[in-house]
Amino acid sequence: MLNRTIVSSETSHYDDIQQIVQSEKWFTQPLVVLVLGASGDLAKKKTYPALYDLWQQSLLPRQTVIWGFARTRWNTQQLRHHLRRSMAEHASIDRFLDLCFYRHGKDYGDKSAISSIFQSCTIIHNLLIYLAIPPQVFTDATLALKQVLSQNRISGFVRIVLEKPFGHDTISCRKLLDSLKEQEWKESELYRMDHYLGKEMVQNILMLRYNNPWLQHIWNKDVIQSVHILFKEPFGTEGRGGYFDSIGIVRDICQNHLLQILTLIAMQLPEQLTSAAIRDAKVKVLKSMPVLQPRDCLLGQYEGYSDDPTIADKDTRTPTYVCVRSFVNAPTWEGVPFVLEAGKALNERLCEARLFFRGNGTSALVLRLQPQPAIFLSTNMKRPGFSMSPIHTHMGIEYGEHCIVPEAYTRLLLDVLRGEQASFVRDDELVAAWELFTPLLKSIEMRSPIKYQPGMDGPHERENFLRSMEVGKPWSPPRASL
Repeated sequence: MLNRTIVSSETSHYDDIQQIVQSEKWFTQPLVVLVLGASGDLAKKKTYPALYDLWQQSLLPRQTVIWGFARTRWNTQQLRHHLRRSMAEHASIDRFLDLCFYRHGKDYGDKSAISSIFQSCTIIHNLLIYLAIPPQVFTDATLALKQVLSQNRISGFVRIVLEKPFGHDTISCRKLLDSLKEQEWKESELYRMDHYLGKEMVQNILMLRYNNPWLQHIWNKDVIQSVHILFKEPFGTEGRGGYFDSIGIVRDICQNHLLQILTLIAMQLPEQLTSAAIRDAKVKVLKSMPVLQPRDCLLGQYEGYSDDPTIADKDTRTPTYVCVRSFVNAPTWEGVPFVLEAGKALNERLCEARLFFRGNGTSALVLRLQPQPAIFLSTNMKRPGFSMSPIHTHMGIEYGEHCIVPEAYTRLLLDVLRGEQASFVRDDELVAAWELFTPLLKSIEMRSPIKYQPGMDGPHERENFLRSMEVGKPWSPPRASL
């Protein structure tokens, strides 16, 4: 049985933020955006569409210039043609592309080429730099940028966006952080992006907790039996196997996206939801968690994974599925298992956080991130009619396809421009996350994952493993075509 309210307003959810943003000082000042890696997939699919969205909604300053930089030997017209083909067709796309320019360099440390971009700008008051580049060239790029900036006066802010992965383990993470400190980048200038923190339902977690005081009475070990954070994709690596094989599902999904959701669920609510207070509370959660244990981890790999032509090692042990349990050693959550599960080539596209209530293991509060954001209360009620027997039901709110919410990248880029760092990963938070996972990652390097058929829930051992982890199983409502 399903009782569902569908949020489907077609009115713009930008209206409320437009008035706020347009009254802020930075909005009246000239802005230069510099996209490193402008010819790559990330810039094409995420960075430029997010900038276009902000521009289209009048959330970029009137004096905005967007410079792209990469090694690809293009000119400005070639960049515009590349972007026009990949972005949704709108009447205003050409006016946006008129703001976009391009310069190429021999590499991302090419100070001469980067310097020529700054010399081309009439005025640079505020500068947003987006690193849509591989992590192995981060430090070359940031060093060149720092040296060029020292020769150019920027009267406003300088903010730099870095995309994950931030290292491969604790050692490489610390090395990257130390390099940035040696180059004298301030933490207030660095915005380490985990795009899941920009998703509507992830943003809703703290709002839900903070603005519904009654939830605090049930948001604890006395009422909640377990927490299950689940990520499923119905497709495999699809030509990205070479990259994926070097990281695996644990680094790709669990150590960042799912762990971030865990911290927002488990953190103690601060008195005020400021950036510093939120990030302090998240770090406190991470530091309270014991190092993950191999015995609490189930690994899988879908049949045919190594057939991907981009995977060189045909005997690869890289997992495409993981289920791992941890705990939060705090009085509020003592003894409550937090289970992170993620997999590729499974039976559906789904990402949910399920908080199971004590009892029969079927009642739960479900926060769905995708495919459509939703909040469900999975519970028991009387069967309709004369019967006094119970029936399991879902009551909830689901966002319809006509409910206009910003894309994660759009929301996060606006946060960067506004100087809001709550939805970005701080340096100590990053180290704490790697310290949790690095021992596990090293211990499973030589462990053969269990094979599973594509289109399944995961390995056959999954159900017994989840049961041993004390994770319940709520009835899952159908995903309607809203």
